[in-house]
Amino acid sequence: MAKSWKKTRLKFTLDGKLVGDIAEAIAAEQFGLKFPLKRTKGVDLLTSSDQSVQVKSSGVSKGPAFTVGEATADYLLFYHIHFQDCEAELLYNGPEAPVRSKLRLPIVGTRRVGLKHVLELHAQQTDRLPLKE
Repeated sequence: MAKSWKKTRLKFTLDGKLVGDIAEAIAAEQFGLKFPLKRTKGVDLLTSSDQSVQVKSSGVSKGPAFTVGEATADYLLFYHIHFQDCEAELLYNGPEAPVRSKLRLPIVGTRRVGLKHVLELHAQQTDRLPLKE
């Protein structure tokens, strides 16, 4: 995996960033997204029209975790990684703002948005990133 994604900044290390790196690679491939030239905390990928995308993921049945970043993204993709089945399930695809609005403020350290809220917001969402053709 690391060899095939060598041109990106993804390292696929076993230090807690592995799940996120896997999700970013999947999102880039599924949606035809590109990695920004300069890394900004809070933005992982860009669309062809330079809209920002944050990718979140979890290997457990919990919602996405957020910390204070330098930026907020236009869109959010949230995946649940099913390691035993070698599958990734996209649970949210849409603007990041509605999900962030569910965070308890102020954000100190890390805060999660409940999975129930994320699934409800996804069901209501019509503004979604299109899959790569």
